[in-house]
Amino acid sequence: MRLTSFMDHCSPKVNLWDGFRWRVRCAVSVAAVCLLMTLAGSVDAHAQDAAKERPKDRVVARVNGMPIFASELNAMIKAQDQMLRAQFANDPAQLAKERADAKRNALNRLIDFQLLEDEFFRLGGVVSKEDIEEDVKLTTQETFKGDRGALIAQLNAIGMTFDKYREMRERMIIVGAVRDRIVNNVEVTDEMVREHYEKNLQRWRDPESVKFHTLTIFNTSANARAVTQILRTRLVNGGDFAELARENSQDSRADDGGEWPWTRISDISDTVGKTIEKLKKGEVSEVLEQPGTFIILRVDDVRESDTKPFESVKNAVRKSLLEELGRERVEKRLCRLREAADIQKLGPV
Repeated sequence: MRLTSFMDHCSPKVNLWDGFRWRVRCAVSVAAVCLLMTLAGSVDAHAQDAAKERPKDRVVARVNGMPIFASELNAMIKAQDQMLRAQFANDPAQLAKERADAKRNALNRLIDFQLLEDEFFRLGGVVSKEDIEEDVKLTTQETFKGDRGALIAQLNAIGMTFDKYREMRERMIIVGAVRDRIVNNVEVTDEMVREHYEKNLQRWRDPESVKFHTLTIFNTSANARAVTQILRTRLVNGGDFAELARENSQDSRADDGGEWPWTRISDISDTVGKTIEKLKKGEVSEVLEQPGTFIILRVDDVRESDTKPFESVKNAVRKSLLEELGRERVEKRLCRLREAADIQKLGPV
C-alpha cells in the first residue's frame, strides 16, 4: 500500500517587467502536466493568423479577437476527467458531480487564461527565450534531478512534444506573473491574522492519527473483485477481521492480521485516506479498487490532535490569509477584465 504522495514545485525567477523580478511558483508533477498541457494552445498562441493555421479546428470562443479552439477545450476536459476519475474512483456520485462541473466550467477557465495573457501584454510584459529556458532548466532540476531525457520520456508518455511543453511553460509563466502582480502588496493586520486563525482552527491541528486494519486481494484473476466482496460480506456479518486477513490478505500486514500501527492520515494515500476519514470507529469500508488491488478497510481508533497555539503558527496563518486575499483580488480583477472584454462564445460546446 502506498502511504505517501508528493507534489513537485519549482520557483524560477523571471524578468517580466523593467524594474521587477517575479518569482513564480508552479506545480509541475506529471499529473499536473496532463492538465497544464491544455495551456499550450496553438503553435503560436499570439499569432494573428492562428485560425488559418488550424482550418479544421472549430473555434468555440473568441476573447478580444483571439480564438479558443475546440481541441484546446476537449484537451482540458479530457485531462480534468482523467484526474477526477482517479481522485473519486470510489465515490461515483461525487465523481459525476465533479465531472459535470469541470465540463461546464472548462471554457470559462480557458477564457480566463486568455484574459490574463492579454493583461500581461497590456502591462508591457515580455518573456524572453532565456526566461523560458531557465524555467525549464529549474523544472527539470527540481523534478527530474537535471535529467532532461527523463522529462522528455514523461512528456512522450502523455503525448506532448518538448516544444509544446516549452510553450506550455511560457503560458504558465505569463499567467503566474500576472496573478503575482495583481496580488502584489496585499497587506494584513495582526487582528486580521488572529481572526483568520479563529475561523479556521481545524487547519492548525497536527494531522489526526488512526489505527486500522486492511485486507488486500491482488487483482490477478477474473474473480478477484467477487472474492473480495464475499470477504467483505463475511466481515460485515461479524467475521473476525484478523483471522480473515491472515488467511486471505496479500499485503505486507497479512501476518499481523491486517493491523496497522498508529498512522497519520496525511501520510496515507489519497483514496485510502479519504475513505478512512469518512469511516466511523469499527466500521468496515466498501471494497476499494486501487491499481492492481482490491482493499477492505476497518477503522479501529482515531486520535484527534489539539489545536496549535496561535503564536506557534502565526506565520503560517498569515501566509494562508494572504493567499486567500490574493485569490479574491485575482477574481475581482478577472471580473473587471470579463466586463471590459469582447468575449464571444460560438455555438454549442
